[in-house]
Amino acid sequence: MGTILGISIPVILLAAALLTLAGTIWHFYKKAKHTMKDLFGTDNLNELIKSREEEQASTPKSVSGLTSIYVPLIQKDFPELNWVELKGIAEGHLKEHLREKKLTDIRIHKTEVFSYIKNSGTCVIVFQSGVQYLTGTKKVQTRYNTHMMYIQDAIEYGKESGFSVTCPHCGGALTSLGAKFCEYCGSEVIPINIHVWDLHKIEEV
Repeated sequence: MGTILGISIPVILLAAALLTLAGTIWHFYKKAKHTMKDLFGTDNLNELIKSREEEQASTPKSVSGLTSIYVPLIQKDFPELNWVELKGIAEGHLKEHLREKKLTDIRIHKTEVFSYIKNSGTCVIVFQSGVQYLTGTKKVQTRYNTHMMYIQDAIEYGKESGFSVTCPHCGGALTSLGAKFCEYCGSEVIPINIHVWDLHKIEEV
């Protein structure tokens, strides 16, 4: 291999290739910064990341609302139930749960009926809430599901005590959740109301 000014040609070619590569990288770097500034108003990556974090912390989480689907089913089974009032009670339980975790500035943006589950001996209404709170000085947006349970059959559910659906006059089982009259003796029964719904669990989703 020959030399130029005492430097071997392979070294010169390598140096030229590296300079070309560096120039290409610099060109794309400048173009990327220009594009980023056009799109986001800044070419500072740290500022962009911080801005996105602040935006995310201030944007409420969407909730999966199936209220229009489940409320008619709930009202069919529990015609005396004020589900809006029950939703308020569920939100109260959720706020208390978050306060116990030492969180502050708690706000519930929106709550919807997420699910209605009928199992052996129980019925559960699941409310999903979009929640904002402060942990220290950090603002957080998240979602929680609050499960409110009605024990239809205490024995079947495995509890020794609780509300069971039986006629207070003859003890006959009420086959309909919303029954107002006993099908055995015809006596009027107390309508199922909001007070038989208890908090089952709260989970972040």
